[in-house]
Amino acid sequence: MKVSIYRDPCFGAVQILFWEERNGKRYVVEPLKMTLKECPDGFIYEPTLRINASSAGQFLTAFAEALDHEGVKTDSDAKIAGTLEATREHLKDLQKIVFKEEKSNENGTHVL
Repeated sequence: MKVSIYRDPCFGAVQILFWEERNGKRYVVEPLKMTLKECPDGFIYEPTLRINASSAGQFLTAFAEALDHEGVKTDSDAKIAGTLEATREHLKDLQKIVFKEEKSNENGTHVL
């Protein structure tokens, strides 16, 4: 399953297309009508989207990659980016310590 996301400025909308190619043919998921309806307490409702277990992982990965391509970031992405930046800075500090030229003190011994 592949996911394509298009921004449509004429209608102020984002268009999402789910599709795949099999046996030389392209298949698309038919449009879903996304409307909200009240759901009273205790009411059992059908899911908006149901995907069989064998396709779910591939579909969710394709959807996540399409969202990332559109620049959609999550709080988790921000935490990972912050952690990577802190690690980068820590490594720079370690490189300064490790690769610092040795200096001799007055006794002739080498110190960092």
